[in-house]
Amino acid sequence: MAKKYKTVVADPPWPLQRLGGGGKAPPEDFYSVLPVSLIASFRFPCATQSHLYLWVTNRRVDWGYQVASAWGFDIVQMLTWCKPGLGVGRFQCNTEQVLVCRKGKPQGNPFGRTHGTYFNWKRGRHSEKPEGFYDLVEQISPGPYLDMFARRKRLGWDVWGNEVDSDIELDLP
Repeated sequence: MAKKYKTVVADPPWPLQRLGGGGKAPPEDFYSVLPVSLIASFRFPCATQSHLYLWVTNRRVDWGYQVASAWGFDIVQMLTWCKPGLGVGRFQCNTEQVLVCRKGKPQGNPFGRTHGTYFNWKRGRHSEKPEGFYDLVEQISPGPYLDMFARRKRLGWDVWGNEVDSDIELDLP
C-alpha cells in the first residue's frame, strides 16, 4: 500500500514566459516549465484529510486556484513571503504567495497559530523556497510530508521532481 501524505508542498514550474514580455530572469532561463493543464493533471497519494501548500506566481494566482481544485483541495488562506530587497519586473516584485489548502472536512483549526499571513524569510538562489517556510509547515501540519517539484532533499520529507532523486514514483499523464 502506498504511503498517504498528510502534507504536500508543491512549487510547480509555471510557464511565465508565455504571458508575454518575458522580462528579466524568467523561469524558463533556469528550468523546464509545464503547461498549467499538465500540472493540474498530476496525481499524488495523499490522505483523506490533508494539507497542500501551493506556491503561485503573483501574476497568475488564478492558476493556483485551478490546480488546487483539480487536485481535490479547497483553499483556506494565502500566505505572503516578503523577500528582502527589490526583485525584477515592472513592479520589482519582492513577494511570493503560497496558497494554504485543505482536503477533507474542516475539523476545528487544524493549522493552529501561525502568527499572521506574511513572513520575512531570507532569499536563497532563484526559485529556492526559504527554510523558515518548511519549518512553519512542520509546526502547523502533520506528516508524512511530500515536496512536489522538489529541487533538493529535506530530512523527514519524501521528494519528487526532475532535479532530485525522487523518493516516490507517480503515474504521470
